Amino acid sequence: MRIIYLLFISFVIFSCNTNTQEKEIKDEDKNVNVTPKDDEKPASPNESEITLDKEALIGHYVGMFVAKEYDNNKEPMWSNRINISIEEVTETELKGRSVVAGNDRPFKGTYEILEDKIKVKAIEPGDDKYDGVFEFECYPSKNEVKGIWTANNNKLAVSVRGYNLEKKPFNYQANLNFEDINYADVYGSYNEKTGESEFITADASSKNASVDELTKADVENMKKGDLEVMRNAIYARHGYSFKNRKMRYFFDHYVDWYIPMNTDIRAKLTDLEKQNIDLIKRYEQHAERYYDSFGR
Repeated sequence: MRIIYLLFISFVIFSCNTNTQEKEIKDEDKNVNVTPKDDEKPASPNESEITLDKEALIGHYVGMFVAKEYDNNKEPMWSNRINISIEEVTETELKGRSVVAGNDRPFKGTYEILEDKIKVKAIEPGDDKYDGVFEFECYPSKNEVKGIWTANNNKLAVSVRGYNLEKKPFNYQANLNFEDINYADVYGSYNEKTGESEFITADASSKNASVDELTKADVENMKKGDLEVMRNAIYARHGYSFKNRKMRYFFDHYVDWYIPMNTDIRAKLTDLEKQNIDLIKRYEQHAERYYDSFGR
């Protein structure tokens, strides 16, 4: 009987110890910090809902740069074709340049990734009177950029412009020409001898001066305005951004393939193009020089 009693007491003590140890283990579990797996982590409110494809953003975004706030007394240019080139995207910033109206300006800024777009604020250096701030939204899936530009100097003829741009590749193609144009709408110059306005005609695209070797017979009877367009078409094929307001208007508004890329393309001209430029210039000089009311 004594032996049975001792066995019972031992069993009770062992059971108590076991229950105490299990309770201590459970209590300790409550205080353990367990790091969840990455796919189990709750989404941070600051994390992007889309993945930024940096390479997909890089490229040329081209379209019209349209006046939104302007001073009519300063003869503003209502719209010019602009190329916003995004050249580098890092984890923290974006860099590129804008090419418009004979001006090539760098910019850099920050971006924010939202649900279906990337919001950018990019600032030009500020050491040019036409510098300002670009604020735009980029839609990678649509290859589009939409936004506004605000001039640092609010006394410019145009202080705010808007734009809706499409991503386009640029490649020099010598065979590009312009034929499907209603030339009756395209003002060329004013002839002081006849007192009449001259309009660009189909002669301007009768020869491609990047492909055809021009002769005296090709150009000697052409109007000055047509000669000027034919010569400047060479520069346009290389992506030259025109300062000449008349030529800029023509290529910005009438030539679909034109993309302003650079303000100096002399090193890119072919020998044939240089030869044709010299010939055309000689015949332009035969006509009375005309400078439009806005100057060169």
